[in-house]
Amino acid sequence: MPGNAAVLERPTARIEINDVNHEMSNEISRLLLGAITCVEKDEAVAIDLVKRASTLLGPFVLTDAVPISDRIMMGGLAPWQVNRIDAYIEENISRTISLDELAQLVRLSTSYFSAAFKVSYGSSPHNHIISRRVEHAKYLMLHSHAPLCEIALDCGLSDQAHLSRIFRRMTGTTPSAWRRYRTRPNPFQLSA
Repeated sequence: MPGNAAVLERPTARIEINDVNHEMSNEISRLLLGAITCVEKDEAVAIDLVKRASTLLGPFVLTDAVPISDRIMMGGLAPWQVNRIDAYIEENISRTISLDELAQLVRLSTSYFSAAFKVSYGSSPHNHIISRRVEHAKYLMLHSHAPLCEIALDCGLSDQAHLSRIFRRMTGTTPSAWRRYRTRPNPFQLSA
């Protein structure tokens, strides 16, 4: 090998890293270290530093190495954040969940969290929580004999009328009609 060059081998390519690229590597390291140290104080500056490092890395990023389905969406939440949010919503479905508490849970500002949430989930945090409440209500209607007023409270809704409004908006039918239809005996089922 001539000079100070080193060779990185990959299954599909060989890249020589010379002194110029070594300086770029040092700059990337400096930017990322800066981002790590200021992320708690100023998230916007940290994001900017990471974006600058990412720009420098551009030609060396292997996009084919990671399947598209496993990549994090640009501007979305990290997988650990999605998992933490999902678990938190399920654990606290019976009470009011604020946008601020979800943002604090994953250590993001409220505005950045709201935008990243929409990228990751495809809907706003409020609409997602409402959707989870309706799914929880469906589960309770199928697996318990509790009255709808009690199910509404268990789902974090103010009353049965509130449950009926959002349920009808999302499913096209009322909770009582949905429950009757889903729990009726199947006339085609063979009896023993």
